[in-house]
Formats: sequence, structure tokens, C-alpha cells
Amino acid sequence: MPRPRYIPRASFSSITTPNEVHQADVLYTRHIKSKRTIYLFYLNLVDVASRYKASVPIGVTLRGPAQSIKNMQGILTSSTIAKCLVKIYDNPENPLIWPKVFLSDKGSEFKDECEKILRKHGVKIQKAYSKNTMDIVERYNRTFTEIFYRILDGKDLLITFPRPLDSIQYESLETLIKDLPNVITTIVKDINNSITRHLGISPAEAIKRKSIISKSSYPRDGPVGFDEEKLSGDVLVRYLLYSSDQEGGRRRAGDLNWSSHIYHIRQSMVQKNQPVLYWLEDDEGNSPKRSFVRERLMVIKEAQLPPRWVLSN
Repeated sequence: MPRPRYIPRASFSSITTPNEVHQADVLYTRHIKSKRTIYLFYLNLVDVASRYKASVPIGVTLRGPAQSIKNMQGILTSSTIAKCLVKIYDNPENPLIWPKVFLSDKGSEFKDECEKILRKHGVKIQKAYSKNTMDIVERYNRTFTEIFYRILDGKDLLITFPRPLDSIQYESLETLIKDLPNVITTIVKDINNSITRHLGISPAEAIKRKSIISKSSYPRDGPVGFDEEKLSGDVLVRYLLYSSDQEGGRRRAGDLNWSSHIYHIRQSMVQKNQPVLYWLEDDEGNSPKRSFVRERLMVIKEAQLPPRWVLSN
């Protein structure tokens, strides 16, 4: 069967309290030299309920006559991320405080010292199994990159920006780069003061509220939650494959759309205004480390497969 054209997703709309859940990710961008510091990465942080953002540039200061970095190993460490978190959360001018839940990927930079400082402040740590779980911060990465490079390339071409970027006034790209940390601060401030379609207000206004109602990014055009018809536990299903499930981490024309193995429904979860989520398991007790909505499952009525050794080869 072909891949579905539209797939709804479970959203974070059930999280309504600011500073309850934060998503964090490291953004890799073009290396930029500002004075004697070369900025290599950016720690991006988003409050899930209010969509309030924070970014900290991560760089290394050149010493002596060095003009470039030949070996960048050891720069992006858990100790570096821990210092960035302290810089964000301990800033009295920043409304973001230590959250109840901190969600990140499984990168080594979010382990060790980073986990130690989070536990010290009573923060629960969760790791995402897929990029889809990190949709909010991944979307911020895209927005940040688009604006950031638009400024760099625009200043290089002497382009004048409309609002909200007209507050960034520099005579040339060279003078802009020398003041890079302030440019990053201005970009994040403009994003936080822009109205989002999920909230109907700006993140800067939403972070001040006690409770926030947001819209889903991928809503279902039909019954959801307790009104949705739930699959029974005795059906057999295949699940829709991600590109990362394929060999080499990318899709090719001859790749399968659906899993070759067949699974049982091990568990399901129903929430108000959310698609029903399903967890799968095969006859040998193996299961994908993620949940699925109904559109990502194909019900098998009569399954006749070749022997397992044929499928494995």
C-alpha cells in the first residue's frame, strides 16, 4: 500500500503551564569568527507551553597567533551544555526557569555534567527516540537558521531589512560579525515578540500567563480522543517506516513503505483531544521504541509470510 498523504500527530497541547516542559537541541551552523572567538554551535531551548525561546552561542576563543580551529573535538561537551543551561536559567532577566521536565535527544552532550546539574535542581530528564518528538525545538532551529542566514547574506549584499529585522543596523557584514552575540539576542527577542498561529499571541506574552491553550500542528479531521474508534488488541498490524528505518538512513524508490514484520498491539493510550497512541510488539517480544497513531498502522486480516530466514536474507 502507498504511504498516507496526511498523518495527524499527538501534540503537546495538553501541556498548558509555562516552564513545565522544555525541549533543547544543539544547532550546527556555519562557523563564524567574531573578534577572537569562533562560534561553532548554538544551544536552542524552547518552553513547550508558551513557545518562549532562548539561544546561547557556543564558541572557542583563539589564543596566540591561531587563526582557525583544526581540531574541534572536545568543544561540545556535557560540561559546556551545563554552563549554557546555568546561563539561561539563572539569568534574572530571562523568564525561563528550571523546568519540571527537560526533553532532549540522546546526544552525549546532554549526559554526564548536563544531567547532573538538572538533577541538582529537581528536573526530570527525558530522552527522545525520534526527531518527531522534538518537533517544537526542531521548528525553532529552522526559523532561527532562516533569519540568521538571511541577515548574514543580506548584509553581505547590502540589503535593507523590513520589520522585525530593521532593528539590526550595521554598516557592513564585518561590523555585524564583531557584535554577533548581540545579533543573536536581537533575533531571539524578535521571534519571542512575534505572534504564533498555535497560540494567537506572542511567546513573550504567553510566558507571563498561568495557563495557555494551544492548537495542534497536525490536527485530525475527524473524531479524536475518546470519540475515536480504537483498534482491538487482537489485530495484526504493520507500521509505516521512517526514512531512518531504511538502510543508510534515507529512502530509495525500491524501499518498503511498511514494516516487513507483523506486530500485535501491546498497549494503547487514549487522551482528550489527542489521537489514540499504540505501542506494538511481535511474537518474540521485540517492539519499535516509539508509539503510532492509527494512520501509521496497516491492519493485516490474513497474514501469510515466507519463513523468517527468507525475510532476514
